[in-house]
Amino acid sequence: MRRALLIGLAGLALTACGKPEPAPAAKAPAAGAKAQWGFAIGKNSVELAWLDDPTVAESPFRLICARGEGFMVVATAFSPIASEERLSVGAGGDAFALVAVAGKGPNGPLVRATGPADEPLLTALDSGQPIAASYGAQTFGPVAAPPPAVRRAFTQSCRKLNGGAEI
Repeated sequence: MRRALLIGLAGLALTACGKPEPAPAAKAPAAGAKAQWGFAIGKNSVELAWLDDPTVAESPFRLICARGEGFMVVATAFSPIASEERLSVGAGGDAFALVAVAGKGPNGPLVRATGPADEPLLTALDSGQPIAASYGAQTFGPVAAPPPAVRRAFTQSCRKLNGGAEI
């Protein structure tokens, strides 16, 4: 299943940009008892995916670190905005700006944002503080940080991938 999830992510990452649509009101993440972070790791990438419902494979918000690609956020929680080129993601009081582009995935529009997987970003994600993102006037979160072992596995794997080593 992890391999299928990562293959699906690769397909999303390679999807051509679609025509942006007008932005509706911000979508709030589900706060139900079932909501949780999913974790997947492969030879060349690692991912954290917020799952509103773990029985549904689609995630509204994913954090991905891939060898040679840096850090990426893939969010179906946001509606693309033609004039918006920045998505900010962070934990606690630390926010990091990424370059955003509108895209289209197999289930509709999405926003993809990329930037360096630098140490300040990874330290913030590993802090245990709630994670949130903003894109234009839209927000996602804050949602609870992943469990300590999961966030450490994500950040340590991302550091290794950025250092050129296989996981």
